[in-house]
Amino acid sequence: MKPLQLAILVVLVTACGHKPEHVADNQPPVKVQTLAIELTSTPTIVEVAGTVRARVTATVAAKISANIREVSMKAGDTVTAGQVLATLDDRTARAEYDRAKADDERYRSLQDKAAVTLAEAQTVAMRYRVAEAALSDCQLVAPFAGLVTGKSCDVGDLATPGKPLFTVEQPTDFRLEINVPEREAAGIINGKLIRCVIEATGETCDGQVDEVTPAADPVTRTVLVKIALKCQQPLQSGLFGHAQLPTGEHRAMFVSKTAIHERGQLTFVFIADAGKSRMRLVRTGKTNREAIEILSGVQIGERVIVAGDVADGQPVNQ
Repeated sequence: MKPLQLAILVVLVTACGHKPEHVADNQPPVKVQTLAIELTSTPTIVEVAGTVRARVTATVAAKISANIREVSMKAGDTVTAGQVLATLDDRTARAEYDRAKADDERYRSLQDKAAVTLAEAQTVAMRYRVAEAALSDCQLVAPFAGLVTGKSCDVGDLATPGKPLFTVEQPTDFRLEINVPEREAAGIINGKLIRCVIEATGETCDGQVDEVTPAADPVTRTVLVKIALKCQQPLQSGLFGHAQLPTGEHRAMFVSKTAIHERGQLTFVFIADAGKSRMRLVRTGKTNREAIEILSGVQIGERVIVAGDVADGQPVNQ
């Protein structure tokens, strides 16, 4: 090989083997805010799923057997106390009422003339009151002011005693009902404050234990707990939520949510080290209000960047 060719080859190998610096190394220092990583005591949380339900709810059913003649309300309608929801076929009940009323008036007149005994008059009067109640039962009314959340009847259907036809609830006061495993239920008492998360609204709100069933379910080994919700977002029955039950404490590393970055499947933070930012892949755990638990990737005493727009290897000022 000629000397000139050898010299050119050496230059090319040297150039190709040179390791360029990070682009961030050439950028001016960025002012950042850091926080030292340390172990802190935090509650051990057990999340228990549950369902949002209205505190005041009622199922409306017929007291007599009759076909439904008219349906006045549907699901989603707002009603006042005593408002008619549906009307049953009252022809039989009205005929009985008319006969009982006429008999009652006649026996009252005969009693005034001492033509019938007091016991006979009272028997007829009782039959009249029963007929009057049966006629009034032909109208299904709302038990209180609220919202119709369920309707399971149509015109022509046969209504029978005890068969649910409407559901009415007050849409202003809701509770999260959860079934707590018996081993975690011992520390739950009325009045205890518990954080609750409603998935549909994305809201995390405070709740207060309102009712604890005194006996555990022998099949599921759980205790029914009802938590009064204090949410700002509108709620409705049937929404999914879960309660965060504190069951003790443990020591863990937490960082502010602002320190956590995500890119695709990667989760990382930036550490301030020797005047430069260093990217660290981390594995996160549970979220505790505004902080996130770090399970691995950083060490106690390192300073994580919680504020400041930086890149890996960029000079930083604290």
